[in-house]
Formats: sequence, C-alpha cells, structure tokens
Amino acid sequence: MRRMIAVMLCAALFMPACATGGAARAESAPAPPSTADPALMASYVEQLPVGSRVRVHTTDGRKLSATLMKADDRAIVVQARTRIPEPPITVPLEQVVSVQLEANNGPGRAIAIGAAAGAGAALGVFLVLLAIFAGD
Repeated sequence: MRRMIAVMLCAALFMPACATGGAARAESAPAPPSTADPALMASYVEQLPVGSRVRVHTTDGRKLSATLMKADDRAIVVQARTRIPEPPITVPLEQVVSVQLEANNGPGRAIAIGAAAGAGAALGVFLVLLAIFAGD
C-alpha cells in the first residue's frame, strides 16, 4: 500500500499541467492591421517617458520590442532590444498600428516564483517521505 501511494505521488509530481498539454486550438485569421489616427498616436507617444520599454506594431506586420528614445508628431525613434546592438530605428507614425508600454517586472516577481517553486518541491518531498514511512 505504501509503495503504491509513493508511486502515485511521484507520478503526480513529475507530470504537471496534463490538462494544458496538447489540446488543438482553432486559429482564426488575423484581422488586417488598421492604422491609428497619427495625431492621436502622436499625443499618446509624446506623453510616454523617454527610456520606457515599448512594444511597437507596424502596418507591415513588424513587432518591435524596444526602448523609446524620442517621440514627436511625425515619428518615433526606438532602440530595438536585441542580443546584437543595432542602430536606432525611426518609425513614421503613419506606419504605427499600436504602441504598448511594457510593465517593468522587477526582482520581486522572480523571488516570489522561486519561493513558490521551492515550497512546492519541499511539500512534494515531505509527502513522498510520509507515504514511504507511514505505518500500516
């Protein structure tokens, strides 16, 4: 009995997220990009602080994860965040579909994830030891 419980607990620990595994998803056709009003987009990007991390979607389908360097009423200048340094990119506002400000996830999130993983592992080991050494 103890071995069966130990095997079931070990199997439960090593097979997480079975329900999210291989479910087929129906993909819908992407909507054609629509250009935003350049004046409205200009007023939005001019309010963003220089140095903020943004995600820029353009009419030609490009998605840029970048740092905002300059914004005016005609174009934005961004520095792409890549492994190999690239020169700044100037994107005219007529080509911008959307600009999203990315959240700054600091070290607190990583610490919380590590603590939760450690607590889960410790609980799993405790349950396996409890199953092995529990008296009949």
